[in-house]
Amino acid sequence: GMDALLGTADWMRQHQVRWSVAATEFVSEREMEAESVVFLAVDGECVGIMTLADQLRSTAPALLQCLQKQGMKISLLTGDRSKVAEATARELGVEIEIIAEVLPDEKAAVISELQTNGEQVAMVGDGINDAPALIMADVGVAMGSGTDVSVESADIVLLSSELEQVELANRLSQRTLQTIR
Repeated sequence: GMDALLGTADWMRQHQVRWSVAATEFVSEREMEAESVVFLAVDGECVGIMTLADQLRSTAPALLQCLQKQGMKISLLTGDRSKVAEATARELGVEIEIIAEVLPDEKAAVISELQTNGEQVAMVGDGINDAPALIMADVGVAMGSGTDVSVESADIVLLSSELEQVELANRLSQRTLQTIR
C-alpha cells in the first residue's frame, strides 16, 4: 500500500520527493568522487541513497594521451551528471570535452551534430544505451565484453576488453587505407 520510487535526483524532484540538507551535501560529495547517486523514496520521503561508480581502466589515460598525440579530439559522451563526468575526466588526467547528462536516444543526435559540423566521429561503447550512437558514428567500436546489441550495432568489435585495442584498430585501419591508396 506504499508508493516506492527508485531513481535520480531529477526523477525525485519530478515526484516532489523531499530529502534533507545532509542528503544534499552527501550527494554533492559523492558526485565529486565520480559516483552516480540513486535515491529510494517511500510515500514522498527519501529513505535511502546509494551510489554507483564505474571503475576506470588503468590503461585509459595512456590510450587517450596517445590518441590526442595523433591529433584526435576526445569527448566523454555520458548520461552521468555533469559533476560526475567532470570528476571522471579529472581521474583520466587528460583534457577532454565533456558532454554529460545525455539520454541514450540523445547520444546519436549529439554524434549527428558533430558530423554536421564536419567532424569524423568514432564512438567506443559497450552498453545498450550506446547502440544508436554506435550506428550513427562514422566508426562504431564495441568492446567484446559489451551487450549483444552494442556488438551488433558496431562496425568494429574488439574481442578483448583491453582499451589498447582501440589504438591498434586505429593503426590497422590507417595502414589498410595507406595500402589501398
